[in-house]
Amino acid sequence: MEQKLVRKALEMGASYCDIRTAKSSGTGLELKDKNVEKALFGESEGAGIRVLYGGAWGFFSTHDLSDKSMLKALETAFKLAKVTAGASNRKTGLAEVPVVDDGVIWVPKKDPADIDISEKYELVKDMVAMAKEEKEVRTVTAGYSDKTLFQRFVNSEGSDIRTQVTRTYVRAAIVAMDAGNASSVIISAGGTGGFEAFEQVGQHPIENTVEGAKTAVRLLHAEKSPSGVMPIIADQDLAGVFAHEALGHATEADLIMAGDSCLEGKIGERVGSDIVTIIDDPTAGNVYGSFPYDDEGVRARKKVLVEKGILKTYLLSRETAFKLGMEPNGSARAESISHRPLVRMSNTYIANGDHSFEELMEDIKFGVYAKGSRGGQVDTGKGTFQFNAQEAYLIENGEITKPLKDVSFGGSTLEILKNIDALGNDFRFAHPGSCGKGQWVPVSDGGPHVRIKAANVGGA
Repeated sequence: MEQKLVRKALEMGASYCDIRTAKSSGTGLELKDKNVEKALFGESEGAGIRVLYGGAWGFFSTHDLSDKSMLKALETAFKLAKVTAGASNRKTGLAEVPVVDDGVIWVPKKDPADIDISEKYELVKDMVAMAKEEKEVRTVTAGYSDKTLFQRFVNSEGSDIRTQVTRTYVRAAIVAMDAGNASSVIISAGGTGGFEAFEQVGQHPIENTVEGAKTAVRLLHAEKSPSGVMPIIADQDLAGVFAHEALGHATEADLIMAGDSCLEGKIGERVGSDIVTIIDDPTAGNVYGSFPYDDEGVRARKKVLVEKGILKTYLLSRETAFKLGMEPNGSARAESISHRPLVRMSNTYIANGDHSFEELMEDIKFGVYAKGSRGGQVDTGKGTFQFNAQEAYLIENGEITKPLKDVSFGGSTLEILKNIDALGNDFRFAHPGSCGKGQWVPVSDGGPHVRIKAANVGGA
C-alpha cells in the first residue's frame, strides 16, 4: 500500500512524499517505595505521511492502517502542503541521498519479550529495596520500560527501508532526609537491546541504585559550594551533558538557520582547545541513542562535530542540508509517527584523552570535582550555559577533601571549550535518557573526566 500511495502523491502533483509506518510493543512498570504506580503492556501502530508540494510541507498521521484511512491521510497531507505553499513565500527542498532498499533487525541477546513480567517487577523491586538499605533514604521511585519498534520507511524516490530496534531502560529517583535536610539523586541505566544492555560498563541497575543511594546520603552532610572562577574537573556524566547540551544543540542545523546558534558560520574555525574532539555517533553499538537509519531514510553515520578544537560540521536533515548546501548526515529523528522529523542528536560525547584521574587533580590547588547533572540552562544563540552538578567535592592541593552540595558551573560555551586543558583516559557513555525539543527521542552522552582550567563555579 505504501508504494501505491507515494506514487499517487506524485500523480497529484507532489514533488516528494514519504511514509513511515510503525508497530511497537513494550512494557512499563513503576514502583514508589512498595506501591505499584504503573504496570502495563501495550501495542500500537500507525503511519505518518509527509508531502512536499510547491516547496512546502504537509504532514498527517493516523493510527488506522487500513487502505481507506491511509489514502485519506495522504490526501489530507497533500491539501495541507498545497495550502501552505500558497500562503508562504519561503520554499524548501531536499538534498539528494542514495535510494536504499534495506532491512535491518537488531536482535537483542536477551530479548525482554522473552522475560516474564514478574522478573521485570523483581528488578524494579530490588532497586527500591537496595536503595532503602541506606537508613536515611526515605522515598524511592523506580521505573522500568522496554520497547520494540518496527518501522518501514518508503519514499517517492524509491527507497524502502525496514528496521527493528529494541530499547530497555530503568530509572530511579532517590530522596534522602536527615535532621531537616533533604537531598535527591536520579540514576538511569539501559541501552539499545534487551537485558544485555544492563551488562555494559556503568549501566547495571542495582549497582547504580546502590551508588545513587549512597550519594544521596553523602549530600545530606555536604557543605555549600565555594563561588568564583576556579578549576573544575567534570566526571563522565557531566562531561557528556556539556557535550550534548552546550555544544551538540548548537550544531543542530535548524538552530543554525534560525540564527539561534553561537556556531553559525564557524565551520573550519577553532572553537575549542586542540585536545577537544566531540562526536555524535548513532552507530555506537548498543548505546541508548543508536539507530540504523534516521527518519528520512538516511543511513546513520558517525559525525565528528569538533576535531582537535576545529568545528567540522553540523547535524543535518535532508531539508537543512539542502538549504545550507551541505551533505545530509542522518540526523533527522521523530518521536513517533505522529511527529515530523527534526534535526536531533544521538550519542554525543567527548573523545578520550590520555591522563589518569590523579594526573588531572595533581596541579589543582583549589577547585571542584563535579559529578552528574541536575539539569540547568543553555542559550545556544548567546552561547552560554549553566549546569547544576548532582554531587561534588572540594579539591585542595591535588586531593579530594570534602563533599559539596548545590554546585553549579557555567560560562561561555566557546570559552569553556578553549579552557579544557586535560582529558582523562577513562571514557564511558553516561546514563541514558531522552532529549526534549518539542519531541522526545532516546539519546546518550559521555566522555572521559575533563579538566577545565577556569570556570564560573557557584551555589546552584
